[in-house]
Amino acid sequence: MSIKPIKQQPIKDLLLVLATLFILKWLLLQFDVTWTLAGPISLLSALAVATWRLKRQGQSWGDLGLTYTGSKLSLTLWTLGALVSTILIGNIAQSLASQLIPETTSIDQSNLDAMSNRFINVPGNFLVYFFWIVVAWVIGGVTEELLFRGFLINRFEKVLIKIPFAIAIAIVLQALIFGQQHMYYQGWVGFAATGVIGLLSGVIYVFSRRRLLPLVISHGLANSLGLTLMYLGVQT
Repeated sequence: MSIKPIKQQPIKDLLLVLATLFILKWLLLQFDVTWTLAGPISLLSALAVATWRLKRQGQSWGDLGLTYTGSKLSLTLWTLGALVSTILIGNIAQSLASQLIPETTSIDQSNLDAMSNRFINVPGNFLVYFFWIVVAWVIGGVTEELLFRGFLINRFEKVLIKIPFAIAIAIVLQALIFGQQHMYYQGWVGFAATGVIGLLSGVIYVFSRRRLLPLVISHGLANSLGLTLMYLGVQT
């Protein structure tokens, strides 16, 4: 009995999107003027490529779960569940990682300062606060969830379809990439914390019948909460 070859389309999709994500980000990180914007620009560019690949195949983000077909109650419960669980587990993971990972492997202080300075004017400044709220929703809430949970999980699963536990491996792979994308300013501790959040979000995505909207909303709310605490001077 002959073994059917894996379809090349999902592989091509992955290569194009991941190449955009990694290569463009690496290039932007080489210059001080674009360093702090490397993440958002590379993410939006990768999302554009993913959208193009979907359209080429007659698909949309709705096909990957952006269109919510359940009840409002179901949406609310999944959103609250995702919000509470990701914040709780993320904080636990970060705390454990901070204790277990040696300081010598953590982020360079100059990089940390560069990223922190982005938010230096947030406390007490409503216009700056509002600007970052918009960015937090567009990049974190929408872009990251569509790209990592929606696109990467589904494409990895298609590539690995003939392997046992393909969906589990797909969830782990996108979580590893999600964590890696935060390393340039959060180091190994950030990699561990965001990787765990990506893993949990991937599980929620699959168990919610591949619905992206609860994750988009919960991610945006979590980012907004952090920025609001910063705006009020409760968190630096």
